[in-house]
Amino acid sequence: MKKTRPKKQRSPRRSEDETRGAILVAARTVFMSNGFAAANVSGIAKEAGVSTKTIYRFFDTKTDILVDVIKSFLEMILPSFDRYDAHDAASLEDALIRMLRELAEHGLSENGNAANRLALAEIARVPEMVAAYYREGHEKIIDGLARWLDRRRRDGLLKLDDPHMAAAMLLSMAFADLTRDATVSNKPPSGDEIDRWVAGAVKIFLKGVGVPDAEHMAPRKPRAATRR
Repeated sequence: MKKTRPKKQRSPRRSEDETRGAILVAARTVFMSNGFAAANVSGIAKEAGVSTKTIYRFFDTKTDILVDVIKSFLEMILPSFDRYDAHDAASLEDALIRMLRELAEHGLSENGNAANRLALAEIARVPEMVAAYYREGHEKIIDGLARWLDRRRRDGLLKLDDPHMAAAMLLSMAFADLTRDATVSNKPPSGDEIDRWVAGAVKIFLKGVGVPDAEHMAPRKPRAATRR
């Protein structure tokens, strides 16, 4: 009697979202390993286990893939700003510190540092890649923080003429030096370094734009009348 071989089980087909996600993970790996200019769609397809035809079903160009890689990274690192409430001067300082620490956990991590180094390495060869990196990354973070600061301004906790500029300045104070040092040394900053820079930046920022909490202000004593 002839034996029949068992049929091989087919691996379950990926959904569209799963396929797109696999492409983005593969693209991030290829970009970080080879650089954006040297990376190619066939290499990304091989890493993702799909055909180049499948990639072009989702993306028109390599830059489009990069933009979505950045967006997917942002979804991980951008804090949910609405979670950070503030109702007085003390809670405002605490909320800003916690928010910036959360940003630092990802933006100054090994992956965040690698992304910064990639942008610097490609700035002359592929200016459109760097423009996409900052438009979809840095600017989106500034916009999110600016909207949060503007709500605090409307609540009477901050005095701001330009929330977007204020957000950019606060992020620069907190992270510019740490990012530069991490990029040069290829080593993320320690938690203590991040805490020190974040707390210092928030303190300086609030000295410039914070509104004193009326509950903590000592009432002035009326001057005694002088006798003539």
